[in-house]
Amino acid sequence: MVDDRNNFDEARDALDESLNQGLEELHSVVLETTIVNMTSGKDALGNKWVPITEETLHNSRQTRTSSRDALVDTGEWRADIVATSANAVDLDEGVAVIGTTKEFAPAHEFGAPEIGLPRRPIFGPAARLAEQLAPEVMGEELELRLDEAEL
Repeated sequence: MVDDRNNFDEARDALDESLNQGLEELHSVVLETTIVNMTSGKDALGNKWVPITEETLHNSRQTRTSSRDALVDTGEWRADIVATSANAVDLDEGVAVIGTTKEFAPAHEFGAPEIGLPRRPIFGPAARLAEQLAPEVMGEELELRLDEAEL
């Protein structure tokens, strides 16, 4: 008689758990990096945005801030990104979203030359950061869960 001691169920559970935990961790790291970098006038990859022009600073931004860093004056958009993205991980679908409800987001993401707004992307660089970090973050979770499963 053959004594079959495979751990396929444990391995499958470990894989599922590592994917779920890895996705949640990746989402958290990318969201945090995006918000921290926005505070410094940079995208998620650390690229500095085009500074606010002197004209914009003096005409419409003067009451809020004297900083020439783009997208840092009130923190309202960062707060919306955090709130919108906080519960945007769907483990059943294997999807994690970083987004916003602000209607002006496309104008900043892609630029709006007709109103003198240069391109200051947020979500494209966040996606590229996630792509860069995914192998490491997901790999660490996978290794941890498989070790715990004692395969």
